[in-house]
Amino acid sequence: MLNNTLTTLPKVMIITTSRAEFGVMYWLINSLQALPSIDCELLVTGNHLVPEQGYTIDEIKSEGVSVTESVEIMISGYGAPAKAKSSALGMMSFSDVFARRSPDLVMVMGDRYELLGIVSAAALMSIPVAHFSGGEITEGVVDDTVRHAITKMAQLHFVSNDEHRGRVIQLGEQPETVFNVGELGLENIRKYDTLTLSDLGESLNFHFRKPFILFTFHPVSIDQGLKGVEQLQVVLSALSKLTSTYEILMTYPNNDEGGEEFVSLIKSFHESHQTNVFVIASLGFKRYLSALKHCAFVMGNSSSGLIEAPSLSKPTVNIGNRQTGRTRGTNVIDVDVDEAAILEAVNKAGSIDFQKSLKSASNPYGDGFTVDRVIDVIGKISWPINCRKKFYNIGTK
Repeated sequence: MLNNTLTTLPKVMIITTSRAEFGVMYWLINSLQALPSIDCELLVTGNHLVPEQGYTIDEIKSEGVSVTESVEIMISGYGAPAKAKSSALGMMSFSDVFARRSPDLVMVMGDRYELLGIVSAAALMSIPVAHFSGGEITEGVVDDTVRHAITKMAQLHFVSNDEHRGRVIQLGEQPETVFNVGELGLENIRKYDTLTLSDLGESLNFHFRKPFILFTFHPVSIDQGLKGVEQLQVVLSALSKLTSTYEILMTYPNNDEGGEEFVSLIKSFHESHQTNVFVIASLGFKRYLSALKHCAFVMGNSSSGLIEAPSLSKPTVNIGNRQTGRTRGTNVIDVDVDEAAILEAVNKAGSIDFQKSLKSASNPYGDGFTVDRVIDVIGKISWPINCRKKFYNIGTK
């Protein structure tokens, strides 16, 4: 029973900004919206409302999930100024949303730059925040700065393993506010009925005839002295050597700086390899999980190769420094942005011996029983949540 001194049901507002994040939070959203002891709202914003990113709010609605409100905050463009302006617009827009809707807790996940403005508004308005995926490290991109900043503005922290819990406490958060619940996305693997390979091909109008690579490569400004476009050119050159053995299912990059040029290169690559390459802006979380289940291996620099792929015993060829510092399992083959090295890593990923070695490997991000742990924490909250924070000094009692 909730310890509730509020005069109404506690209002928990979940905010989703991107396709990947919603897919990870799907089961939690459903569970919280079905919980009779809280009033759960879903606010959709960010890339969900961008046509070039697939306008993925339609995917949310197609899953029967109730959307309370959509809030447009994205400034057109792929550069750093557009990101900063989008975050600023997020702060302005959600200041109005928070004033109008009066949430008792705002839930956010990860490190998307849009969240920086949104959570800043909540912090300045003394609205408590629950943050998922704190304590993780991705040294290759600005995400670390955003993630750690959100940690310092949040009152509750849901992390995916003990290492990440230790980092959040190291940032000065009280240990009793940091909960190791595991990675939310693994709940999908445990619960979701994925498509058969035939049905996946039917839904894409691309019928798989060979083993396929699931490929996503996001922009990184500089890696080994190479600019983002130069990195992708090296990777695509390696991929061109693989099309006689594999088919390639490619998704668009995110809209970080350089993303527009990436999309142009990917489209050109597709034009030259239409028989063996399929490109789509967004698979949606059900098709993505299905593709992950059926692929030969994952390739690129997306976090899903490190987080979800181990639970399906799938090798990951992780290219470049975008995921540097992030916890990884034995399924990950790290490789520089170098064509010969990439091809060597692909040979290892495709080998029977390596794939067999992953069958008994564990996932460092948890067991997939995450939602129940989160619900248990929510059920023990004393409402209203105190926004005042004390800095926890390690070594003190």
